Amino acid sequence: MAPCKTVKILEQCTVSPPPGSVAAAVPDIHLTFFDQMWLPLPPPQTLHFYDYPYPLSVFTQSLIPQIKLSLSSSLIYFYPLAGKLSWPQDSRPLIRYVDGDSVLVIIAESDADFNSLTSDHPRDATDSHPFVPDLQASGPILPLLAIQITVFPNFGLSVGMTNNHSLIDGRAIGHFMRTWALMSKLGDATKSLSTMSSPFLDRTVIKDPTGIEKVYLKELETFMGTEVVSGNRNLRVMNIPLPPDMVRATMELNPTDLRRLKDWVLARHNKLEQPQPIRISTYVVTCAFAWVCLLKAEEAATEHTPDNNTINNQTRFGVNVDCRSRLKTDPPIPGTYFGNCVKPFLVYTERSNLLKEDGVVVATQLLAEGIRKLDEGLLKDLEKFLPEMLNVESQRVFAAAGSPWFGLYEVDYGWGRPKKVEFVSNDRTGSMFMKASRKLDGGIELDVVLNKKEMDVFASLFNGLRLIFD
Repeated sequence: MAPCKTVKILEQCTVSPPPGSVAAAVPDIHLTFFDQMWLPLPPPQTLHFYDYPYPLSVFTQSLIPQIKLSLSSSLIYFYPLAGKLSWPQDSRPLIRYVDGDSVLVIIAESDADFNSLTSDHPRDATDSHPFVPDLQASGPILPLLAIQITVFPNFGLSVGMTNNHSLIDGRAIGHFMRTWALMSKLGDATKSLSTMSSPFLDRTVIKDPTGIEKVYLKELETFMGTEVVSGNRNLRVMNIPLPPDMVRATMELNPTDLRRLKDWVLARHNKLEQPQPIRISTYVVTCAFAWVCLLKAEEAATEHTPDNNTINNQTRFGVNVDCRSRLKTDPPIPGTYFGNCVKPFLVYTERSNLLKEDGVVVATQLLAEGIRKLDEGLLKDLEKFLPEMLNVESQRVFAAAGSPWFGLYEVDYGWGRPKKVEFVSNDRTGSMFMKASRKLDGGIELDVVLNKKEMDVFASLFNGLRLIFD
């Protein structure tokens, strides 16, 4: 493993939309229940690495002015990212933008091993931390976005981003990144927006017929406490410590792997005379296979330890389902909706069901059926999510974050597509991060963070996928 040696801050500045480019009195954006559920979570952090075989002088004199200008132009349309989050005593939590609000941008230089950082092999999970910026997560008024651009002279550069989850979900932040990158690449905001649709900011399209917000606000009031500063509640997030000895690795399923895995699952169902899954999608079968590998890795890593008897007999897997096209609202919620619009849900089963020979088949059926049932009542039981998260049990939950449809490898600022994309903050949440393969060939990449012993077993099982087809 190659730990980061040095990160030298070259510049710290703020970038705003051009003066007068945003309406003088844009309305406040009140958080919906889809936003409020993420208020207690630490900010997510994404990191894009790019090949950039140029010296420091080219980076500072040519690229940085281009990046700042295109960021400023993109904030005309995505101005809430430059705003501030607060919870006034007499209101719901809200985002407020006023002229002059800005995004923190850090320009840095590093002599770390760029090739090691962009490799897929297991390495210390903290190696990526110096390349994503900190973002204030507690206080009465909070920023929503920070960006760090780090150059590895003559090798590459990285764009690290930390955002407050209560404003936007993964699909929305992907929309922003692709738009910003396109403006940088084309150098013309008008031309960029004709290709990439502008964000839809109206939160009133989200309806709350069952009173979910009332439940969430009560839970959040208890969690945040009673301290008030200058008329605003003092906000805070959950303390999620980083476990020791964690390593990060990227695994890939190519299109052939995925096709054969789907065929194998279907064949096993038919052979066992079980009901065929409603829909064996790429997403479902990838989650199912990863769930079984994660569970078997946990079993192997704890088999001979003193705490073996504490392992619960039940295993759980969590996924987030995008609700934009699923919610039947009038007017409908557009795909460019710039906010949170996902429903998290869990599926459960006995551990023994997934540890047997047909564990992947069982996991596929559970996930497919769980997603199918969402259409019978998308908001059903959603009021339970936040209370359960704030009172989370010690039992481990495997989960999938991200999506193959976020287009993360399409973020090209003008110097090519990313060499590697990471979701840095999953080392605390424990979720695996799913994205389309950098080859853009229909394959899937999974970023996984585990302790070293579990990672060795997981990698062996995952990379041994082809053995189950024989």
